[in-house]
Amino acid sequence: MSESKTEGIVDQVEGKYARVEMKWREMVEIPLEHLPEGIREGTVLDIIFRINPDREKERRRTVRSLQEELLKRSQG
Repeated sequence: MSESKTEGIVDQVEGKYARVEMKWREMVEIPLEHLPEGIREGTVLDIIFRINPDREKERRRTVRSLQEELLKRSQG
C-alpha cells in the first residue's frame, strides 16, 4: 500500500483544536480528538497519508446509491 509521510509541529493548543504548522509552512487546525493525548506547543507529529481503498469503495457505493435514488425521484 502506498503512503506518504511528513511532519508537523504543534504551534498552539486552544480549546478543542491544535494549530499545526506543516512541513511546507501551512497552518492547519486539527480537532484534538484526532491527535494523540499529551500534545502541547512544540510537539512534533509524524503524519502519514495512506490510501484506503476499502473506504473508497464504500463511499463510491454510497454515492452511487444516492445518485440512483435521485434519478428515481426525478423520473417519477
